[in-house]
Amino acid sequence: MPRLPNLPPNAELKRLFTGLKEGAISSQDVRQVVSLMPQPLFVKDAALRVVMMNPACEAMWGVCLEDIAGRDGAGIFPPEQLSLHHQYDRLAFAQGETVIEEVPLWHAGLQETRLMLTYKHPIYDADGQPYLLIGSSLDITERQRKETALADALQLAQQIAGERQDATESQHRRLATGMRDNLAQNLVALKLDIAMLHARTGAAQPLLHERAVQALATLDASIDAVRHIINELHPATLDLGLSAAIEWQLQQMARRQGLQCALRVLDDRAVLTQQTTSALFHIVQTGLEYLSTSAQRLQVELSLCSAQIAITLSSDRHPGASYPAEAAALHAMRQRLGALGGTLTVSVSAGTALHIVCRVDRS
Repeated sequence: MPRLPNLPPNAELKRLFTGLKEGAISSQDVRQVVSLMPQPLFVKDAALRVVMMNPACEAMWGVCLEDIAGRDGAGIFPPEQLSLHHQYDRLAFAQGETVIEEVPLWHAGLQETRLMLTYKHPIYDADGQPYLLIGSSLDITERQRKETALADALQLAQQIAGERQDATESQHRRLATGMRDNLAQNLVALKLDIAMLHARTGAAQPLLHERAVQALATLDASIDAVRHIINELHPATLDLGLSAAIEWQLQQMARRQGLQCALRVLDDRAVLTQQTTSALFHIVQTGLEYLSTSAQRLQVELSLCSAQIAITLSSDRHPGASYPAEAAALHAMRQRLGALGGTLTVSVSAGTALHIVCRVDRS
């Protein structure tokens, strides 16, 4: 709950008003104390009528005490705002404790609605009945505007990052398709020709035969390198969906790193765009690389519902382990998820788990 800095001494005010009720302190004394306080202060009676305001409150509310004294604000403030203020007034009397509220208030002088953070403290008479409501306000309009502007700027930054990432993914997809359709196929065709040459040479042409063997080995390495680049840019399995692509990634990690990998699909009904599928795959790929360090087992759990995607990546990686660039990996995942409107949380127990939640983009 927000706190108001430099709050007026409500206990002292309560003592003053109690003294006023008992005749120990004059009304003039109370008014003088209240008027000297720099914080905007106001006092209402049990009928929610304003009985006292200091100059700071008059300036903040845009109304003079003479115009509102003995009134509950009707005809001065909009009815919907007044109803909300009275609701909190009654709540303070009902609960018997200070009520803190953020409420709008029309300022006639500025001709605009301001946002007020208001504290209201009830005082009761000797019979325990509502007597006075002591309040203090703080104008937080500018703070709210700055927070809204910051949120808008962050949203715009995420949108730009997402569009840039989509453009990058599209470029990667085009490059991968071009390499697959041209370079990879040409290399395979060349391998077939050299393999035929290799088969037709032998003892009669030992030097040419040996060169053919070397060429075949070089071509095999080149084809593997091209396939690796294609898969890094845009794995062909992405065209089969996110589940298939993640399954392929786990198979690759099991083959290359000897890890025990498992995939559990709880739901696979989500219909994802190419951009979302590709972005989520690369996020999962980064997460799996993060979790595979000093691990022996990896598990992925997918819940691809029609409205929301939930992905849990877990491994037996020691929770206390610290490795270079791991913070950068998590930051990169959060950045890409932010562009999708998603979140990433990390939990540790016997191992480490990454929890990804993301809405489904139907555009």
